[in-house]
Amino acid sequence: MKKGLKIFFIILGVIVLLGIVFFVIDYNRVQKQEKPIFCIKAGTYLDGGTVEYFSLGYKVIDFNTLAGFDDIKIGTWFMNYNDFDEEIKEYANRFREQLQANQDSTEGDTFNAKIKEIRDSNGITTVLVEGLEDNDINHRGEFDFSIDNDTELLWKDTKIEASDLKEGQIISITSTGEVLERYPVGLTKVKKIIVMDNEL
Repeated sequence: MKKGLKIFFIILGVIVLLGIVFFVIDYNRVQKQEKPIFCIKAGTYLDGGTVEYFSLGYKVIDFNTLAGFDDIKIGTWFMNYNDFDEEIKEYANRFREQLQANQDSTEGDTFNAKIKEIRDSNGITTVLVEGLEDNDINHRGEFDFSIDNDTELLWKDTKIEASDLKEGQIISITSTGEVLERYPVGLTKVKKIIVMDNEL
């Protein structure tokens, strides 16, 4: 009986030690906004792609909302998605204000979208995006366009290159050219692209 109890406590100690090691490593990764490596994916929220992970004694939530809230949180198993409602709403409000400011300061048709695919062929960068659900009904589908030398690329008022664009980013698009009624809808002239994410 004592031998069985001893084995039980040894196994328990090993599990606790592993939990501490896993937590420290994943905690440091989360602080750098990197995905955890010692967690099991538990599910995905229908908010744009937020993913919830579980591990030994802790939980990680990798936020990726349609409004562009992109953050990773780590805590106990009792941590809940709704614990961050205020933070998500605050970001969404700033997001709308920035979009409105962009629309007020530029000519053309401006809307927000999420980058689905980026293709480079013969020096031409073509981008496939999906309009956000917050957009009016004319800007909720899929669109594609090419980036040319006249396309202004910005992130936080800083000029960037086409190579800085990545799949999954939320961007503001200002289109001034003809719209091709096909699927995906073709934008013949994109004047400005602004990356709305907090980080490139």
